[in-house]
Amino acid sequence: MKRVLLLVAATVIAACAQMKPAPKLEDGEMAVPANYQTWPKALSAVQRPDVKQVREVYVNPTGQARKDQPYANGAVFVMENWAAKANTDGTLVVGPNGKMVKDKLLRVFLMGKGTGYGSKVANELKNGDWVYASYDAAGAKTADNLNGCRTCHLKFSSKDFVARHDDYVAKN
Repeated sequence: MKRVLLLVAATVIAACAQMKPAPKLEDGEMAVPANYQTWPKALSAVQRPDVKQVREVYVNPTGQARKDQPYANGAVFVMENWAAKANTDGTLVVGPNGKMVKDKLLRVFLMGKGTGYGSKVANELKNGDWVYASYDAAGAKTADNLNGCRTCHLKFSSKDFVARHDDYVAKN
């Protein structure tokens, strides 16, 4: 029995020694999750006529919202930005539901949270432990200035830097 316990202990110690700590990501380093479109939608068909876009926001199971609670480490949001379909005169096409109609995928933005993420970000732009990444419709990284994301999300510090947090919580 003692021998079995020693063998089990040795196996556990060896496995722990081989475990690598999770990487601490910086802006632009997060990859687009292959299965994100199977995740629940945090928000659907967000209307942005000011920039002629429709947005779909997905969240992984770790990112399920809790009222007045920070998001768990490992939370990931994926936002698809779609061009709104336009008529030949430039006006936006509106469907029977009164909402703008999606046309072409423009960008995919990511927002992910993890211990120590964004450690190289200037203090005045720090969004807790969140990082951002941007990809084009073909899946290639873009050269977008992610400080724009950070600047916008700063005003949501009381909601763990997540825009539309209250809308998301209200629907769950």
